[in-house]
Amino acid sequence: MTVVSDTSANADEKIERAARVVRASEQRKEVFVAIYSGKKAWKTIENIRPSVTNFNARTYRAAAKLHSEDIVEKKVIKGVIYYGKKDFYSHNRQHILNLSANKARLKAYPTKRKNSSKMFVKSYAFKSRPQAEMLTVDDIDSFKAVKNIPSGDTSGLKDMPERKINRAICTIINQSEKKDWGGERNDIFTNNIVLKGRRKPAAFALKGRATKGILTLNKMGKRADQVQRLFEGTAEIHFVVHHSDIDERVQDQMQIQAIGKSIATEKKIYYCPIDGKDLARLRAAYPDAFS
Repeated sequence: MTVVSDTSANADEKIERAARVVRASEQRKEVFVAIYSGKKAWKTIENIRPSVTNFNARTYRAAAKLHSEDIVEKKVIKGVIYYGKKDFYSHNRQHILNLSANKARLKAYPTKRKNSSKMFVKSYAFKSRPQAEMLTVDDIDSFKAVKNIPSGDTSGLKDMPERKINRAICTIINQSEKKDWGGERNDIFTNNIVLKGRRKPAAFALKGRATKGILTLNKMGKRADQVQRLFEGTAEIHFVVHHSDIDERVQDQMQIQAIGKSIATEKKIYYCPIDGKDLARLRAAYPDAFS
């Protein structure tokens, strides 16, 4: 928030403004409480997630609104947004929450602005509207042969090693394989993916036979943070590839991370889940790569 007023604006006005912002939605209140709870000075949306009742894309917007109103700090490290505490609001956290919970008390709350001066406020959430788009395998120019395959045989996919899936995709897109190591952001990073006639940097998270059944968030890394790590770095297209079904919450998380990255980078960010059915179509379209 950019405030054009007397720089001596007092604490009461800041408390009242924060209470009004927090009161405007339950999401904002829960995000405010999450950020200003505990000893950690900085928190990601993933840190905030357990404290939010209905975690969805609006959670990102609530956090962005608190920052735009100068109620929380914000920094971006390797594409990940962190929200932090401000000393003033840490000291007045409970006062703000109590005030926001009582409409009559908030309306009557005395401030310098109400009594004498005027305060002119310009607030905004984003410089540009966040752009996040879900793709399917059919949208990727680099996988164009798959358009001729309406369905594929999924037999054997559940027994396919991750390394074989990795090698096949790298062969299709003419990308060198990289060795696996713990804590990696992605399994494949490439500048060879073509979307709508243009090359885009892309990152893949792959799940082979070691991951059984439906792919859920708790199967995405030891800390369930593999989707978050996938969206770190400079990639603009993000793939999750699995031999079976991909749970809806994994796709929700991909959307949320895409929105957050779009906010941080001011770019359009894409995400593309490839489940067993689409992986089977890829294998049928490019049999030599999977041989």
